[in-house]
Amino acid sequence: MKRALFVVSALATIAAPSFAIAAPFSYEPAGTLVSGSGTGRADAKVYAPDMRFPMETGPAFANSQVWGRGGLNGPGGGQCDAENFSYPWHDNYCESRSWQMPLCPSGTGHQGQDIRAADCKKDVHWVVAAVDGTITNVGSYSVYLTAADGTRYDYLHMSNVQVTPGQKVVREQRIGKVSNQFGGEVTTVHLHFNVRQNVAGLGAVYVPTYMSLVSSYEDLLGLKPKDAGAPDVTPVAPPKEVQQTPIEVEEEPPPPPAPVVEAESGCTSTRGATASASTYALVALGALVVAARRRSARRDAR
Repeated sequence: MKRALFVVSALATIAAPSFAIAAPFSYEPAGTLVSGSGTGRADAKVYAPDMRFPMETGPAFANSQVWGRGGLNGPGGGQCDAENFSYPWHDNYCESRSWQMPLCPSGTGHQGQDIRAADCKKDVHWVVAAVDGTITNVGSYSVYLTAADGTRYDYLHMSNVQVTPGQKVVREQRIGKVSNQFGGEVTTVHLHFNVRQNVAGLGAVYVPTYMSLVSSYEDLLGLKPKDAGAPDVTPVAPPKEVQQTPIEVEEEPPPPPAPVVEAESGCTSTRGATASASTYALVALGALVVAARRRSARRDAR
């Protein structure tokens, strides 16, 4: 399969918004996952064209946590290795997970995109609201922001959360800091970011996130497209031959959002990571069975 690497034509130091980039921004095509990490969705549609990049400043690096350096299934090393903080970006929507994902080729997968901040320091880099909207849930390690059109933006693993359920927020408002909060489990320092929309025939599902992040990151860097609707990038190799058809997002907004509570996803990604919640449940059940048998044996021995 042919691969393409897209490189932003504006190079080196970017004056706005006041940070420097040592190399030009580049990214692998949508759906190009790390080898062995699953099958991606080759869908280049920007599903959230008006969103703001979810980190306050750059640079930032979208890539796999589980299959990256220091990850549970990675090639070794540590999460702070320089390779994790370099371009090109890599999509990891639909990366191998057990979550039901109707838009992924396998029907299951990673619900969004993992993003590292400028470095691996936790509790330092601010995360901001992608749009104006309402905070519809604050969980143990997740925050949901719902826009007026019904699109929901999920932020996972933050610390220093600045918002509460029902609160109105505005675009670019600080909502937390990049961290590794995961309800007692182990993960790397990163932001897991989802976009959830109502899709015709499917209802509310997690849509491809990667190209919306690419587009909003280019805005953050001050890179303007040459033509309306076209990214200001130069392909250095032919694009993928097979592209999946973008899905149709329903235009009619759903009823006004209300606070919701649902199971939180996330990335158990570091070596030596603890088990998932379902594993804990099985272990707990086994312990109860063993305890019951011991009590029965003691009664029989009396």
